[in-house]
Amino acid sequence: MSATERRIEEMLDRLLLEAKGISLLLGSEAELRGALERKLIESHDESIRRFVRAIQTKKPAQSGRLFVIALGELLMASLLVVAGTVVLVPTIVGVNTYTGLVQYFTDKTSSVLGSSPLSQYISFIEFGFGVVLMLSAFYSLREAALNLRKAGLSVRPGES
Repeated sequence: MSATERRIEEMLDRLLLEAKGISLLLGSEAELRGALERKLIESHDESIRRFVRAIQTKKPAQSGRLFVIALGELLMASLLVVAGTVVLVPTIVGVNTYTGLVQYFTDKTSSVLGSSPLSQYISFIEFGFGVVLMLSAFYSLREAALNLRKAGLSVRPGES
């Protein structure tokens, strides 16, 4: 190792030690991120900007892949909404009262469960299942929106 290489290695070791010290002193990730943004990322010094660009990792553009994933999530959300609606809203088949709703669920599952100990709770289980399906649909829609935003396809109000 030449003297220059040793000197560079020592400087990098000191830099790493300082980075560890800063992260330990600041504690939370939010504090560290704020301090780094103020001092490094928002710096007007060109040598600091070159240093920041040197340590940043470049992520390849994945907008096409993210768009396809978002479309799949939208399809999944629509299927979950339909399934959740079928389970939650049996008024489609003519059930209008609470008693009719319980009787509807009981009739549909009595052949499956028979005299199982769960048969008396089946209407609650099916209702819970329907709620889980609907919540899953909303979560899937949220993930699709995030993927579309990452792909650069977000809608901002007031812009055309």
